[in-house]
Amino acid sequence: MPGDLPERLALFTLQFSLCLLLASPAAASDALWQRAVAISAYNRDVVPGSWVERKEVFNGEGESHLVSRTHVGFKQIGSKVDVFLVEATTNGEDITLQLQEVFEEKQKDFSLKPQYNPFLPGNQKDISAKREGRSRRDGEVTHIAYDYTQKSPDGRWRGLVWIDETTGMPLEATARLTGLPKKDGKDEIKEVVLNVTFENGPEQRWYPSRITIFNRSILNDFPYSKFYATIETSTTFDKYWQITFH
Repeated sequence: MPGDLPERLALFTLQFSLCLLLASPAAASDALWQRAVAISAYNRDVVPGSWVERKEVFNGEGESHLVSRTHVGFKQIGSKVDVFLVEATTNGEDITLQLQEVFEEKQKDFSLKPQYNPFLPGNQKDISAKREGRSRRDGEVTHIAYDYTQKSPDGRWRGLVWIDETTGMPLEATARLTGLPKKDGKDEIKEVVLNVTFENGPEQRWYPSRITIFNRSILNDFPYSKFYATIETSTTFDKYWQITFH
């Protein structure tokens, strides 16, 4: 993408028009939602330099059973984005070298799923959104609430998002996976709750900064058997950078 700001703003306008065509009929008629979609399109080539995922598994009594932490980084090599392992631990034990041996197979796990950003232009065909009727003030800023549903490879999500009334910048999203309980292999998923926090910066910069997933399941895959688990996965993103196209 061109680095010159006027050129980027021109592209931003073009993307905004494209988003109007791609959106679902309900969302397409709402100018504020479309402004949020256009902002997402404008930042489509912004990549986190750091991805830190912390997962904790609790047993049925609420006791911590397993804590893992994985830190990966992203860098550009030619025209591609490379994912590399920085550090990994399980219950405080360093497993970086062991994970490094199989990391090539796990690289695909470090990508943002469609439900993490309901404003991506390509997702709009799977989105139904409407104003929920509430607003809230944060200093001089007013945020507008939207109900939305989204189809994804993991199932259908139903949630609520807040969007800055003036800038169109989304602030946060909360959603639940519907159609539960359901089977995932031998495991039974009982509940999944998703929370996404977004941040913004200068020149229309916008991106997710934290994603938290709460999952209640009955685990039956080895080494578990009828293990009633609550799994909390928290992922933080920072050191964002922009892909350079040659």
